[in-house]
Amino acid sequence: MAPKYHNLAGFADVTPKPPVLWIRGDSDPIVSDTSMFDLAYLGQLGAVPGWPGAEACPPQPMIAQTRLVLDRYRAAGGFYEEVVVANAGHSPFIEQQETFLNHFRRHLNRAGHHPSTQG
Repeated sequence: MAPKYHNLAGFADVTPKPPVLWIRGDSDPIVSDTSMFDLAYLGQLGAVPGWPGAEACPPQPMIAQTRLVLDRYRAAGGFYEEVVVANAGHSPFIEQQETFLNHFRRHLNRAGHHPSTQG
């Protein structure tokens, strides 16, 4: 998902703009601004021999990057909700199933009445 190959900058221009629900766990070790699964972040910490530096291989702050894309979507007239599920890691839909389902059902109900999903 490196920006060189995966660019979501155009997401804000999607039409129609359906409502977006972003559910993430508060303890997700993968989707994180300091993910130990990010080789560039590990390189920055000195844990990857031969890391070429932040200019050539910058860490990917995944939460900040996702929020930036979604904020641009909102600024262009879209709607999104970010839900951070307590006591959950990378799989809140498994780890906190009832909490996840409550938010998901509410989102589906709201989406069913959203102008972008009509007609």
